[in-house]
Amino acid sequence: MPRSGFIIPYSRNERRGSVKLRKALCSVFLVLLLLSPLSGRSSQNFPHREEVSYALERFLLKERSFVQAGLSNSSFYLPLIREVFQSEGLPQELAWLPLIESGFSVYAHSKAGAVGLWQFMPSTARHYKMRIDFWIDERLDPFTSTEKAAKHLKDLYQYYQDWELALAAYNAGMGAVNRAITQGKTRDYWELCTKKLLRRETREYVPRFYAAVRISQNPDGYGFDCNGERTFPDFMLLESKKPVDLTILARKTGMELSELKFLNPELKRNITPLGEAYLLRIPVDAFSRALAAYRNLPEEEIYGLTWHTVRTGETLGDIARKYSTDMTLLQQINAIKRSSKILAGNKILIPVGTDVAVPQQVPAVPRKGFSTQEIEYTVREGDTIWEIARVFRADVETILSLNGLSYGSIIMPGDRIILWTEIAFQR
Repeated sequence: MPRSGFIIPYSRNERRGSVKLRKALCSVFLVLLLLSPLSGRSSQNFPHREEVSYALERFLLKERSFVQAGLSNSSFYLPLIREVFQSEGLPQELAWLPLIESGFSVYAHSKAGAVGLWQFMPSTARHYKMRIDFWIDERLDPFTSTEKAAKHLKDLYQYYQDWELALAAYNAGMGAVNRAITQGKTRDYWELCTKKLLRRETREYVPRFYAAVRISQNPDGYGFDCNGERTFPDFMLLESKKPVDLTILARKTGMELSELKFLNPELKRNITPLGEAYLLRIPVDAFSRALAAYRNLPEEEIYGLTWHTVRTGETLGDIARKYSTDMTLLQQINAIKRSSKILAGNKILIPVGTDVAVPQQVPAVPRKGFSTQEIEYTVREGDTIWEIARVFRADVETILSLNGLSYGSIIMPGDRIILWTEIAFQR
């Protein structure tokens, strides 16, 4: 059953005259929408500008799949974001910023190194005292990252006293915005854009935000599905004073590993950090089983350990490669300060089944474009990474990066790999 709303089909094969007509009709419709009154909002908060109309048009046409995916994801995190922003005295419209930042995905990465719902760069994250180390990346934690994003947005507004400049600085950094203000001799965001003193992404950023808020206020009217049926699972906190492998905990309790990982996305190794207590999120209905399993886990099963006896001439790097694990992790588990300090006959603990291998020669993950969709592909007999990339018009290096593979990796039938492909592409 088609949803109510004004939807203009788009086809690359349409004749030029038909395309112009459709665009003209779309433009007229968008102007009418932009001029319509907002419930409880003054019109000055949503400027009637061509840039906003263009951003809205892109969302309705070329980037419709991206927006729909973001709206579907939003129900997991909006209650949390709204609560935090209300406590910080921030406009509730800002809760929709992750729609254009990450599509409301905590796993979103950019080539520049931005990560998470709020796309924090490492330098900004550390400025706000977010933890990023071998074990944890708090940029992936929706709770911590949302609290820090609220503080960051609040700081930017207090500095600029203007939300459009604050949002521009959120996207480009204060240095870029301040240079533009100095060169342009104006604090008007739109004038800085007209003079092209801000990079293109930043010139489009604020219009995209306004367009996202517009859609969020009336998704049905724009033909989007935003029922909000999926929510973040209810959980309780299990204080683990010893490191726990999520894989083993899931197996012992009958929980789904995917659910544990979804609740604790900040854990980079599927293991709680060694040598410190950690508050692990557990589904409410599985908490009693998890607590009992945790208390009864033998020491060697806490984080999937096995013993290895060092052989003559064997190095820590050799052992790490043999067990497909990371040498740094071996050093931390066994309190080895120098990798050369292992002797033949000594026994060292090896983590197994922890998925901690650090692939070599893996390209950096590129920035995911607004018109890019993520799909999961099941490898078939005879498939190669290069053939899959060709069929889906994807980039080989991106496939390797997204799946933690190197150029020498072998894929087998039944393996599932993540692909990024353009929304417009139909196989």
